[in-house]
Amino acid sequence: MSTLAENQWMLAVDTSTNSMSVALTRGDALVGEISSAAERNHSLYLVPTIQRLLKEAGVRPKELSAFAVGVGPGSYTGVRIGVTVAKTFAWTHKLALIGVSTMEALALGGAVKAWGGGAPEADGLVEGIVLHGKGSLAADERARWVVPMLDARRGQVFTGLYEVRGSKWKCLIPDGIRLMSAWVDELLSLLKEQGAASFAGVAFTGELELHLEEIRRFAGDCDTAVLEAPHKLLARHIAELGLDRWREGLVHEVHTLVPNYTQLPEAEAKLLAKKQ
Repeated sequence: MSTLAENQWMLAVDTSTNSMSVALTRGDALVGEISSAAERNHSLYLVPTIQRLLKEAGVRPKELSAFAVGVGPGSYTGVRIGVTVAKTFAWTHKLALIGVSTMEALALGGAVKAWGGGAPEADGLVEGIVLHGKGSLAADERARWVVPMLDARRGQVFTGLYEVRGSKWKCLIPDGIRLMSAWVDELLSLLKEQGAASFAGVAFTGELELHLEEIRRFAGDCDTAVLEAPHKLLARHIAELGLDRWREGLVHEVHTLVPNYTQLPEAEAKLLAKKQ
């Protein structure tokens, strides 16, 4: 499978957020990408957008070899639409089907924005990034955390925790839905356990606007550099992660791919109910 993946066409889709994104790749190369904000119309525009992207690239569906799709967590309806289209398309055209964490793809895009060209300095940040400076952002082998976030209403977020160390990337805390206030406390506790001196920075990315107060509480209570890196999910990052999984032979049967709708942990659900 790893040899096959290198020069083959792959479609990648994510509809888990208010942005619909579709990408076409060949091996490691991004051939085309279309993204739009159409949260209430993903079901109407996803298939026509796929058709448009393939037509513009001069690629027929039968030339495709794989379909990577964001499986959430995120919008329940959005996730369901994307996964349903991917499964139908893969079944119809006999494609390898690869499910990718929406949070991981969001984290990857945020990491690229924050540190893609080397760690940004306070006077040379990418537009839109806010730096809370308590420590160095120098590019080195220390760990960097990426916290992807999608608003889930009522003070909740879809989120997870990913770590970048050199060229290595891993998930530290699995995707889920959490109360933002409790999530910040958990991250602070974990950071203090490991020691801030071992970190080159923490980047919060994704939909941040409604949760800036808690992010800045985190920044004020820790001794490492904290970045606000707002970012909309792009299908190119679904494709990049999908290609890695495809190379490893981690593909799904059409009937076994299940969306990650996720649920609030029981203790936090009780806390939320009590507050309400």
